[in-house]
Amino acid sequence: MNRYFTSLLMLFLVVTASKAAFTATGGTGNAPYVVTPPASTGLEHVFVSNGSQGLTLQYETDQPTAWTWYSYDKDPDAATPVDPALISTTGQYTQLGTVNTDAGYFVSNATGERHYTYVVAWKPVGYRSLTVQSEGSACTEVVLQALADGGDQVYYTVSGLRRVLEREHRLTWTTETWQDATENYVSQPQSASFTTMGVNWSVNAPLCDTEFHLTGDQYGRWFEAEETLVLPTYKALAVKANAKATVDLRDVPNENGTSTGDLTGSAPLTVTFSSHPSAAVNLVEWLIYKPGETTSYARFTDEELTYTFKESGQYTVKLYVSNNQCMDSAEFTPQVYESMLDCPNFFTPRSSPGDNDEFRVAYKSIVSFKGVIVNRWGNVLFQWSDPAIGWNGTYKGKAVSPGVYYYMIEAKGADGIVYKKSGDINLLE
Repeated sequence: MNRYFTSLLMLFLVVTASKAAFTATGGTGNAPYVVTPPASTGLEHVFVSNGSQGLTLQYETDQPTAWTWYSYDKDPDAATPVDPALISTTGQYTQLGTVNTDAGYFVSNATGERHYTYVVAWKPVGYRSLTVQSEGSACTEVVLQALADGGDQVYYTVSGLRRVLEREHRLTWTTETWQDATENYVSQPQSASFTTMGVNWSVNAPLCDTEFHLTGDQYGRWFEAEETLVLPTYKALAVKANAKATVDLRDVPNENGTSTGDLTGSAPLTVTFSSHPSAAVNLVEWLIYKPGETTSYARFTDEELTYTFKESGQYTVKLYVSNNQCMDSAEFTPQVYESMLDCPNFFTPRSSPGDNDEFRVAYKSIVSFKGVIVNRWGNVLFQWSDPAIGWNGTYKGKAVSPGVYYYMIEAKGADGIVYKKSGDINLLE
């Protein structure tokens, strides 16, 4: 119980202190690394030093001669006063000239106010191994485990509780990402940080062969002695489809429902499907399903596929890219409109140039067409098999006379509807 209240008093005195500023110098190489521990430890700083050569501690205060230095190993209650011969004052600093590592220190004045710090000896991380583990799915993640021999860097709170300083271990590798704008893969450096050795680390599976580099820790970087361990080339297993679909556009004034770029439109609807699979892919497979069906009726294995849909309805196009272990997919749903066919009853090939110059049908999703225009005596003046074109009111290159002519049309729509149309055409001046 006494130990509990003593710890609370220590924490209270630390919190209510008017000024608390420990600094450390010395050690080998750079000055000690400064860690700010949790407030619950009661420590103002933890210093990580590369050795104790020339190591000193300073405490800044308005009355440097009013403070006494104490040292301890684990328990502040067992602290002993520091030899006054090792203490000096300069300006607003009281300085301890000889400092050991893996030891705690505090200063105290006549009112009982205390300020605590701890000095930890830096230990090289000592990387021993970096291996890929069998856990997890290699299609989505790579699970690695690292082992090291450096051991823990330990300090003790003002309550005598053992704490371990976290080490930051940095893992770097490379993956690839597809860029639609430039249509190529671009290398993308990746990184992740971990603090615990001997446990599984999971990172996103790379899309290309790569090396994993483990570097650390932050203390080694500070002391310019960072360690590196390299995992030999990791063979990528994860795959990515990177698929897109593009409609072939038609500029036909008398065709209704032509596609504007999405995957819907009048038949015949021609779509180019493309896949830019990642490096580990060894099989590309396109499957096409008719509207309402669950069994594919067409299969292709090219990375790029151009296909024309001639029947109305919503199709399903599935892409699968894979290797022996992993698969990725994409899906598209092109839709072909139902058919329609309308015929005008007059046109003005000469009176208003550029406006209603030809006899043209209005149509949508017509997949076969045959038309004939005759005069009143049954003479054939014009025949055509493409509904996109029309009759300009001429016969053998010469304009025919204004009057009544006749058309006969047979056509079939993408939805199976058969059209048989005939009627008068009024050619007006």
